[in-house]
Amino acid sequence: MADFALIGSPVSHSLSPLIMGKLGLSYRAREVLPGKLKDFILSEAPSLRGFNITSPLKEEIIPFMARLSPEAKEIRSVNCAVRRGDFWEGNNTDYMGVLVAVDYLGLSPKGALILGTGPAARAAAFAMERMGLRFAFVSRRPGAGRLSRGDLSREDLSQCDLIINATPPGAIPLPMDLIGPHNFFLDMNYGERANALREALAGTPAGYSDGIPVLLGQAAGSLEVWLGGSFADWRERVFSAAAELMLL
Repeated sequence: MADFALIGSPVSHSLSPLIMGKLGLSYRAREVLPGKLKDFILSEAPSLRGFNITSPLKEEIIPFMARLSPEAKEIRSVNCAVRRGDFWEGNNTDYMGVLVAVDYLGLSPKGALILGTGPAARAAAFAMERMGLRFAFVSRRPGAGRLSRGDLSREDLSQCDLIINATPPGAIPLPMDLIGPHNFFLDMNYGERANALREALAGTPAGYSDGIPVLLGQAAGSLEVWLGGSFADWRERVFSAAAELMLL
């Protein structure tokens, strides 16, 4: 029986078990569909010390947490649960993944456009707030506090040079003809799930990174929550493991 787990759907593509295993953790991926969280919490979670949560469960998991970290409460999303005695505490380390990725890639953005409005997008927005950067959400559907595809101009993409894709694979609410060489795309997807954006950017002058650095940053944050120690040390260990696995 594993001590740690990843739950969500789908999870078969996840590199988390590979990375955590390289670091010596007993960690497995478990397919849990929406509406089935209670079954998992009652039957499988009691044997775990902690678990990660991925889409589409990051909001649905919240009522099962007895306590939320300040970050999880503000972002309204939990991607990391830890056992505290006889109850579960919900945390968010997704925003840490974005901060780590921006640092690892050596970016110094003036501002950001965040594609999407869901849990991953809100974590990216929280990271931008931590960096003191202005940002705007971009969605297929216009609404309060967000831009639609038709609202965007070249000036928007000049002022917001970092573009963070927090949409599901294939959903890219951005006109590619406005992209310039000053723009850098940080995709929160990786592997085959990043193909849509990678292919859409082919032939444009923009910079690009998939979500591997984001994944590694949030993993380091999860390890700090579960096992203690310093985030800086876990970041170094996680990136070293990823390099040995040839993920970077």
